[in-house]
Amino acid sequence: MSAQGLPAHILALFTPRPPPQHLPPQVAKKGVRLVGCADFVEYISSEPNPEREPWESPLERKARRHAEKLQAHKDTQKETIAKYDPHKDSNASGDPFKTLFVGRISYDTTEKKLKREFEVFGSINKVRMVYDTKGKPRGYAFIEFEHERDLKNAYKQGDGKKIDGRRVMVDVERGRTVEGWLPRRLGGGRGPGRQGKPSKKKQKKLAEATDKAIEREKAEARADKKKDEKTKDDRKDDRKDKEKEKEKAKDKEKEKEKEKEKPKEKVKEKEKEKEKEKEKEKEKDREKERAKEKDRGGDKERDRE
Repeated sequence: MSAQGLPAHILALFTPRPPPQHLPPQVAKKGVRLVGCADFVEYISSEPNPEREPWESPLERKARRHAEKLQAHKDTQKETIAKYDPHKDSNASGDPFKTLFVGRISYDTTEKKLKREFEVFGSINKVRMVYDTKGKPRGYAFIEFEHERDLKNAYKQGDGKKIDGRRVMVDVERGRTVEGWLPRRLGGGRGPGRQGKPSKKKQKKLAEATDKAIEREKAEARADKKKDEKTKDDRKDDRKDKEKEKEKAKDKEKEKEKEKEKPKEKVKEKEKEKEKEKEKEKEKDREKERAKEKDRGGDKERDRE
């Protein structure tokens, strides 16, 4: 059967392969002589190994840097606390027992408006608003009254007063009146400070943690109850065992007493038997005497006849 008349793509299947490539003969190379490591000991250094550099992950690096910053801040804060003395402050003038502290003030509030709002409680000598180094208000101020009774009225009635859309907080000056008092910037102050609301994830985690803590407490309480019940049961069992042992000891003592009394009872029984035998012998003797008396009486009657 000839392949003539077939298409080219089918004829290509029947074409012969090309001849194999001619390669030179493989030359046998000399093998490497393997020797022990004793010949190379001279080249090995006798110096100790260098210390291994500790590897630090990105999270550990971040935590380390944060701890270093925190420690540096604490050191600087210690220095500022050591230098802090409100009595030597040139800005803090006037009578501290007549000075009122006003916080949470709006940044738009001026000294004039603050004085106008607090003049309701009494005459004011001085109003000092605190500013930062750039001239921006810090949100708190000190108001010095002429009389101490006006300060007390402002302290009682001025807390929560609304000024420029914000409710202010009122307190007495504590820097020069309370010993050892520190402001908020040095880690003191009153209250927990600024605390933002936690995110939803944190709230969920906190809720889960509280639930787990409650479950653990409940489980511990159950375990304690079970332990108490077990101890009570063990005590009851011990009491019962002790009572049983006492009863057994009493029974043994009674048996011993009975055993001790048995020979006495036997002796008594023997004595009773002996007495009975004696009584029987006595009755026999009496019967014999009666029989003899009868015989004598019969003989006497015969003699009379």
